[in-house]
Amino acid sequence: MITSSHIRRYIVPSLQAIREGMLWLIPCLMISSFALFFASIGEFIAGHRYPWIELFYQAHSAIATFFPYLMTSTISYVLAMQWKLPRPPIALLMMTFLVTVSNLLPAENTVLTFHIIMAITMPLYAIPLLAYLLKFDALKLTKTDSAGQIVKESLNFVLPALITAFIVLAVNYGVVTALVNVEFLSLLSVDYSNEPTLFGVTFAALNSTLWFMGVHGYYALLPLVELLQEASNLNYSTTLAGGAAQYHMNLSFMGAFVFIGGSGATFSLVIALLLFAKQRSLRLIALASIPIGILNINEILLFGLPIIFNPRLFLPFLIAPIVNVMTGMVAVSFGLVDSPSVSVPFNSPILLNAWMATDGDFSAVMLQLVNIAVGVLIYYPAVNSLSSHQEKASIRLSAFDTSYTRRQEEAKTLMDDPIAQAVNREKATIQVEQALEQISQRDFCLEYQPQVCSLTGKVIGCEALIRSVDTKGHMQYPNTFLPWLEKANLMKDVDLWVCKQVVRDLADMQAKGLYIAVSVNVTADVLTDEEYLTELEKTIEPYARFIHIEITEETLLADEQVLALAFNRLHILGTKIHIDDFGTGYSSLSYLNKFEVDVLKVDRSFVLALSSDKGQKVFSSIMSTAQLLDLDVIVEGVETDEQLSHIPKQKGTSIQGWYYAKSLSLEKLIEFVLK
Repeated sequence: MITSSHIRRYIVPSLQAIREGMLWLIPCLMISSFALFFASIGEFIAGHRYPWIELFYQAHSAIATFFPYLMTSTISYVLAMQWKLPRPPIALLMMTFLVTVSNLLPAENTVLTFHIIMAITMPLYAIPLLAYLLKFDALKLTKTDSAGQIVKESLNFVLPALITAFIVLAVNYGVVTALVNVEFLSLLSVDYSNEPTLFGVTFAALNSTLWFMGVHGYYALLPLVELLQEASNLNYSTTLAGGAAQYHMNLSFMGAFVFIGGSGATFSLVIALLLFAKQRSLRLIALASIPIGILNINEILLFGLPIIFNPRLFLPFLIAPIVNVMTGMVAVSFGLVDSPSVSVPFNSPILLNAWMATDGDFSAVMLQLVNIAVGVLIYYPAVNSLSSHQEKASIRLSAFDTSYTRRQEEAKTLMDDPIAQAVNREKATIQVEQALEQISQRDFCLEYQPQVCSLTGKVIGCEALIRSVDTKGHMQYPNTFLPWLEKANLMKDVDLWVCKQVVRDLADMQAKGLYIAVSVNVTADVLTDEEYLTELEKTIEPYARFIHIEITEETLLADEQVLALAFNRLHILGTKIHIDDFGTGYSSLSYLNKFEVDVLKVDRSFVLALSSDKGQKVFSSIMSTAQLLDLDVIVEGVETDEQLSHIPKQKGTSIQGWYYAKSLSLEKLIEFVLK
């Protein structure tokens, strides 16, 4: 049974240590956050990662990599003072324990997610245990001071430290083993396009709940973040093609109208603290958080206030972003505010991000201000309760000893508002490695989506699409593994594997009497790397005239001279060059002057825009340009009769989309074409 004496002796000191340790880390967090901000804003403005931008990213990554060790050392330092133990060796010992635990436990995503939680919790039980073991004479290696007090203390730490290390490893192994199979995201199947409000509410609620429990919401919900980013990209492409934005629920919407100030819409909390908090300490934390809170970063409040595992702040932290989702969706759905159609960095400044995301709609800025004001009202009761409680606690104490009063006030607050562990931005490299561990267990295969001639209705080609099959036999689409492979710089090897598989499949097709072209997506890295380009040529040479190389407009941003030479070498083999997603880049037409290409692949966004007059005109202009330049055209994403009716029936134009067929296995493709 936990008594008041236990609380005073164990719980309060532990909570004080977490609080003070987190506050000491605020300068590190601010440096990390500003490095990320300058990097993301620089990349957004420049459109490219210049060396100085990469330097800021590296600075942020370096701090994030070492952050758990900084956290465990600061908490350990405070606890060592409380337990009257030597501070430097305790801090170093706890860092050693964390290094050991991090490297010996199974490399699973759950370990990554709870890395910082381990950094916080481990000193809370390891240091009291160590203090207890140090009392036993049987565990002391020496009792003499002949070599000095420091030598004596260091030697007597050895056996208690070893025993504590084994216990720490056992505890963490048990916890991690129980958590590695948690896959709650697999249960989530809300559709952002058909149920945008429900999707947004679910995402906001999960994000707040995870952060409250000490789990980094952004990384834990990364599959949903990728869906939101996909919606942002589709909106941008559609509006660029002359159509209206169709996916209101997207990442720009969440950044501009929901997470204002960061998770939990905490910029409203900042204002509420400044307006209604009576304690100078609370107002100082609010003031300190404003510079980075404007950039949608709220670590100062999460760690310094704190918010994590603070029951007084959980409800508003949960409700405020949910209300913002509903308010924003109503405003956008009724046309009061333009749907966010421009993808902006999540760390873009408040007000400016709303204006940029909606391509200059000042109504979006007004909506953001309304959401901030509503959030202030939501946070007000919690701020008032927190402030009142601290005021009452200070009244019951003598004002004679101000230092004592401050410590007791903090202790009382911590007793009623216990702080738990929080997960900061985790190491990106470890995430990639753990994702690759899972991906390495999968099998890979190709599917083919037919391309049908608009004039004859016959299949004249197809596109090779990579798929993976997990250990349960479920088909996995590229968005579940290609981003990780790209981050690991493995796309060149993936491209070569696809080309080799296509060559094998072409041999099977032609053996069965099917002679059609296969287009293969290839990244710029292959075309600009002499070794890989040579390997590509050797691979496709036997079937070069049946293999078309498909590149995105982004690929064309690479070295122009090197790309031009690569295209020439492929043309000599008989291979055709396709520009994929044509029309979505900033200089689409200029590419036609710079490079010798054969086929334009019209992006799906132009097909979606065909329902409007403007969209039809833009589409017609692309088709006319292709005809004037004697280029073939592939229109992708065609799904309905109405869309098909706008595509001219002419030589050199083919159609790819679900209207005719989804992607098919090799056997089903052959059957589909030869039936």
